[in-house]
Amino acid sequence: MINIQFYEDEQGYFKAETDAQYRLLGQYLETEIQGVAEVCQDLLETIKELEQGDRTQIEGVGNGYGLKLTTESATIWSEFTETELTLEISLADFQQALEGCLKFLQ
Repeated sequence: MINIQFYEDEQGYFKAETDAQYRLLGQYLETEIQGVAEVCQDLLETIKELEQGDRTQIEGVGNGYGLKLTTESATIWSEFTETELTLEISLADFQQALEGCLKFLQ
C-alpha cells in the first residue's frame, strides 16, 4: 500500500504528498488530476476495462507526465526532466491511489 496524503494548500491547490520513492505518483496526481473527481473516475473506468479484458493497455501524455496502464502495472514518467524519471507500480496500487484521491475529492 502506498501512503498518500491529499490536501489543499493555502491557495486552495490540490496536493498529493507521498513517500520519496513514489514522488512521481504524487506529482502525476497533482498535475494531471488537478483535484478533478471526473478525471479520477475516467481513469478508474479505464482500469475496469483493462480488468475485464476490453483493453490490453492504454498510454498517453497529459500536462507534464505520461501514463501507461497495462493489465499488470502503471508506469508514470515525466516529460520535462532532463534525466529519465519513471515509476512503475502495480495496477492495484495505482487504482488504490485513485480511489483515495476520489474519496478526498467527493
